[in-house]
Amino acid sequence: MPVLKIENRDTVYAAVTDIDIENRDDSQRYVNGIGIVYDKEVELWPGYREKIRKGAFDEDLKNTKEIKSFYNHNPSMVLSTTRSTPALQLIDTEKDLRYKSPIPPTSYGNDLAVNLERKNVRGSSFSFSVAKDGDILTRDEKGVYHREIVKANLYEIGPVTNPAYGSTTAQLRSVEELCGDLLMEYESRNNTQTADLEKNVNELELRKKLLILSERG
Repeated sequence: MPVLKIENRDTVYAAVTDIDIENRDDSQRYVNGIGIVYDKEVELWPGYREKIRKGAFDEDLKNTKEIKSFYNHNPSMVLSTTRSTPALQLIDTEKDLRYKSPIPPTSYGNDLAVNLERKNVRGSSFSFSVAKDGDILTRDEKGVYHREIVKANLYEIGPVTNPAYGSTTAQLRSVEELCGDLLMEYESRNNTQTADLEKNVNELELRKKLLILSERG
């Protein structure tokens, strides 16, 4: 059984000012942000570029799956979920996926609200995993890898203090190592498809031979 790989992406696609706090008359506070920008290729690390295709998260957004919002990816600082009261709201547009999360009246919620007001927290991030055959990896003539994510599963989205890829585990690995793992996955897929094709061809040839023998008999 394949190991599920959950990846974090800080939204360097969007300007750091695309997050704010909303105070309503009923005293409920919200954090609004752009979580994912679609169809915009960005350089995550030297030699590696990535973009997320519009529609990659459609399946999760259209069903009743629970998606969560944490502060700094910390499950101990949960802000809301799509099933909580009040609920996390996800607004899917042609350009991006926006979120509107209620801020709970907890100690970390109050800390987040103060930091949002002071502009100490100015970024967003999300956690996801790529579905089977859900990405396309190519390498151009300059040796730069380009990865397009076409189908993925969304788990969590929310505000982060440091929206920079330098804080992610993935950047601590070399681009060659990272892309090497991806290429191994693609090679495995291709080998499986080739084996299946050869099996189908062999079965077809066998059927032909049996048909010829039956006709002769």
